[in-house]
Order: sequence, then C-alpha cells, then structure tokens
Amino acid sequence: MKKIMFLYHVKEREYEIIERIRLQILSCSDDVEIKIEEFYASIKVVVEFQPDVIVSIPPRDCYSSNYLTMMKLLTKAVIISMTTEGNHGFDDSVVQDLIGYNTYSPRLVDYYIMWGPKTGKVLGKKLLEMNKVSDRKRIKIAGYAFYEVEGIKVLYERHPEYDKILGWMRNYERKVLVLTGFSPADWKVQDYFYLGFFGDQRSLSRVSDEQIEKAIKTKERFTRFREKYIDDVIAAAEQLPDIGFVVKLHPVEVNSRIRYYNRLSEYSNIYVISVAFPVGALLPEVDVMVHYNSTTNLEAYIYGVPTIYRYDGTEENLNDCLEESTYSYSLDEREAFIQCIKGKCEFKRLPRTEKKLFELFNWRMDRQYKPVEKIAAYVYHARKAQSISIFEEELSKAVISKEGKDIEKWMLFKLLTGKTGWKTLYVLFALMKIQFIKILVQIRRTEKKK
Repeated sequence: MKKIMFLYHVKEREYEIIERIRLQILSCSDDVEIKIEEFYASIKVVVEFQPDVIVSIPPRDCYSSNYLTMMKLLTKAVIISMTTEGNHGFDDSVVQDLIGYNTYSPRLVDYYIMWGPKTGKVLGKKLLEMNKVSDRKRIKIAGYAFYEVEGIKVLYERHPEYDKILGWMRNYERKVLVLTGFSPADWKVQDYFYLGFFGDQRSLSRVSDEQIEKAIKTKERFTRFREKYIDDVIAAAEQLPDIGFVVKLHPVEVNSRIRYYNRLSEYSNIYVISVAFPVGALLPEVDVMVHYNSTTNLEAYIYGVPTIYRYDGTEENLNDCLEESTYSYSLDEREAFIQCIKGKCEFKRLPRTEKKLFELFNWRMDRQYKPVEKIAAYVYHARKAQSISIFEEELSKAVISKEGKDIEKWMLFKLLTGKTGWKTLYVLFALMKIQFIKILVQIRRTEKKK
C-alpha cells in the first residue's frame, strides 16, 4: 500500500486544495493511505507513518528546509513541493522571495508542482541557479485547484458557514465582495524576521538597521492603505444601504485573528467573513468585486465578475494592474469609487488578464481545466526519491540545526520509552545514522581549524 503525507502551513489557504487532491487520488485507487497534518507539529506522525511521498509547500526558509531534509533522511520519501503562491511579478526580488534565501540540497525536493508555464520557467531557472533542483524536468505544471469551477462546488456546498453566508446575501438584490489582505500592518519586527523578510538570518540581532527600517516602512504603508481602503468601504455602505457588502478576510488574517475589522460589525449591510471560506462560493452570487491587486482578481475573471482595483500609487507594477481589472480607482478617489458601485458594473474581456491567467495558472477560456487530476496523478505516480549523501554538507547542516536536534531528542525519547520491536530497531538505526553525520561535522570543523 502506498502512503502519502500532505503537510500544510496555513490551513485556511491550503487544506481545501489538499482535500480535493486526496479525494481525487482515492477515487482512482483503493491501495493508498493518505494523511494530512500541520507542517511543524507532525514530526512524530511523519516518522511513525513512514510515508512514500511527502507533499508540502516550497521550503523557502531554513527551518522548513532543515525539517524536510531530516524527514527525507529518516523516511527516504519522495518530497514534492506544491506552490501556493498566486498573483505575483517576476522581477528579481519577487522571484528571490518565492524561492527563498536559504540553501538546501538539489536532491531534497524531487518534484516542484507549479501552477503556470511562466511561473515554472522563471522560478525553475532560479532554482537551478541556486542549486535547489537537480534537473528542470523535475518541475511540473498543473494549474490551480481553486480555479476549477465545477470541482470547487463540491467543497463549498458542504461548508458549515455556506447557508448562513448565502442566506444573508439573499437579503440584497445587489452584492459587493470586498477582499482584504493587510496582515503586515499588524506585524512586529519579530514577525517580519520569522517570516523570512530579512533573508536567511538565523538571529534577529544580526539584522541591520537598514533592514529593520525597511520592515517598519512596509508596516506603515500597509497600515495607511488598510485605513483608507476600509474607510471607503464603510462610506460606500453608508451611502448605499440597499447594497450588501461582503468583506472576506485573507486566510492569513483569519489565522492571526486580527481584530481591526471588528468595527465593521456596526453596519447592518456589511457582512464580515472571518472564517476560511472559498472565494469561489461567493463569486457566482456577487455583482462586483473590490480588491487591492489580489490573485482573486483573476479568479473573478473566470467567473465573469467585474472587478474594481484600489491602489495608492506606490505599486511597482501599477500600469499592469490597471489593465488587468475592469475598473480602477486610487485611494484618493472615494466618491468616484462609490459612484462606480452605485452604477451598473459590467464584465469586459481583457486580453492582458487572459494572458496572465495562462502564464500563471495554465488557464484558457476555450479549454477544460482539470488541475486537480494532474496534481493527483503527479503525487500518486511519484516513485524513487533522490538520495542525499550522508557526506553532503546540506545534510550535515540540517542534522545540527535546531530542527535536527529537536527530532533527535524525540527519537531518543522514543527509543528509551518504546517497546522492543521493529520500530525500536528503526529508531536505533536512525539515531546511529544521525550520530555518524555529527561525527563527520566534527571532523570537518577540526580540519578547518588546522
């Protein structure tokens, strides 16, 4: 029986995609066992499950790459990286952020599953340059599960909040969907550090004053943007009481339990969705969508929903964004924004948007879109993991890292408290392997001192 382990980071963003892939795999084979776990909380489960395949998001920080390296050492599983990024640019800084500033073995990730051909080409080139992939053929293009219109219905119709949300929306003849995504406004400097904003720094004390100042300015920009953006929504709701405004929080904001949006509860024609809920469940019900250059602008296009783009003028790719939305208003154009909502917003075909949908998500208006089937096939048929040599420096780095030490401590506890059997022998062998690698590290350090 084949064993597959899915590891998610942000449950609100990733779990439903994983669930759809799981159901697709199970519909094609009974000879498979699948588990879904949270990334960092699943060390014990992964080691005891001994999966043949591990699927996770890209290991673009040192913590996740060390963790996955240890998991590969202990399970010999095929590692598949499944991207969860959406609408992004391709300038060097953005690509670097997507790939990460950390280093790991080119044999750690066996396959990278990406959404669109341009994403695969540009990120694949960078992965090769940074020696994070052994062969470009290991980069696969599948599309994005949440853009599969028919398939997504199965998920949202059984969502516990579905009837409640749709019931509220039916009180209004016209509905406006408003997206948020301003969590950096609530981050502290430590949060920027833990989320990799400062690159592959292992200590906050090593971060330069210039880097910290950049993080503070980013926080201030998001704070100002959010304030104007939400104030305009409130103003529109006050002037247009017959229109229902559905404010959907970003998955990261849901996970962080941000309280800023609580003030919206004062308005009877504003409904805040503060739980994980697929946008695809809302788009067929609304007349227009307001966004800030969100990936969902493209998703709305697939559903034929016109969009209003709000901006502050500091965006690097502003001209591109203006061409990709049906309507656009700066944050200084409140009245024009409100009048646009008041009038009838009509959907228009946008060549640039369709081009981007293909480049980023492999979507075309004139063909069937089945990304879940592709991803499920890649995962189920994955065979023969690349092995990382015990003499490889990246493996040694993972073993002596905090993540490696935590795993070693747990395995030692498992050895001392477990019952005698094949699992005990496995743990003993794994610990011996870890100790041998640590000896190699010590030998290297000794040689360097000579």
